[in-house]
Amino acid sequence: MKRIIKSALLIAGATAMLASCATLAKQHKKGHSVTLDPEQKGALVFVNGEYKGKSPVVLDVKPKEKYEVTYLKKSYLSKTFNVQSKVLKKWVIKDIFAGAAIGAPVTLLVDHLTGAWKGVDEKTIPKTLTHWSKVENPNDYLNQLFQIEDLYFETGSSTIKTSSYTNLDKLAAILNNYNTIKLKIHGHTDKTGSVELNQKLSKARAEAVKKYLTAKGVSADRLMSEGHGSSIPVINEDNEAAYKYNRRVEFEYSL
Repeated sequence: MKRIIKSALLIAGATAMLASCATLAKQHKKGHSVTLDPEQKGALVFVNGEYKGKSPVVLDVKPKEKYEVTYLKKSYLSKTFNVQSKVLKKWVIKDIFAGAAIGAPVTLLVDHLTGAWKGVDEKTIPKTLTHWSKVENPNDYLNQLFQIEDLYFETGSSTIKTSSYTNLDKLAAILNNYNTIKLKIHGHTDKTGSVELNQKLSKARAEAVKKYLTAKGVSADRLMSEGHGSSIPVINEDNEAAYKYNRRVEFEYSL
């Protein structure tokens, strides 16, 4: 009888341990894959500076590594944040109960070796982006890049299209309402053409926007313009869609 009871206990213990390990394995798989998908669909997603595509993007997260994620979308302020695994208490509690008393040591061992209790709480991942024209106070959005609608340029041109005027006027109004805020204006080109030509062209685009804003009452000493040539592409691909996206001017509030 004692032998039967002992065997039953061993079977129960092994079952508990297997249940604990099985639960951990499932959580390990689930917990290290997160979806990067703001409500503003089609945002460009960058992980550690590398373009990963338009949202939604699935990111496989290793337990001991940290990832810097940036969302970029036309007419929205950029959003940069970190994604990193941490111990999720709900998994700890669940596995201790699943493993019962005899399975708990195994649970602890598995966690120590594999980081299986570590995952990303997706509630901490930003779901929304702020439209540049909805900014109530630029001081809350310092050093975040943004673009305004329609501010793109034809190949080889620094002429601002008339379709850009309305939104540039809105930007000027924001700056005139908050006269302690400065604005950095960043000009860019696509990768066609020589390095020297692109550098001059990108600077000319930034200067054209600066000139427009000063004509709308923004003090010139609050505006800093610089050209980056083709050195900072949004999408580093060789096609017209990417080129069009890269022929741009971006903005950045600063003090």
